[in-house]
Amino acid sequence: MKYLVHPRGIFALRISGKPVRKQIVYAISGFFFLYIAMLLLVTFVVATSGQDIVTSISVALATVGNIGPGFGNIGPAENYAFLSAPVKWFLSFAMLVGRLELYTVLVLFTPTFWKK
Repeated sequence: MKYLVHPRGIFALRISGKPVRKQIVYAISGFFFLYIAMLLLVTFVVATSGQDIVTSISVALATVGNIGPGFGNIGPAENYAFLSAPVKWFLSFAMLVGRLELYTVLVLFTPTFWKK
């Protein structure tokens, strides 16, 4: 918000009175946006399978966040049986991404990881 009011201002982010390095801020921002992108991707995949938006968002939050039951058709008394097999495979991958953390799985898909 400060940048909107003072676009040329120089501000330091402080936690407990100590300035936070830019690399830490960039790492946290990158993780946050990657997490949101994964949630949007899972929501899109579930929504394209014919589910309503509440169920799609709830499935995305439940699988990526590993939080248990959701809302809509994935409530506490429901299950994932009505989803098609490809969507279930994608949700299984999303659960692994959520459990192993995004950066770990992202590293597995980079070519430099598989080089000597």
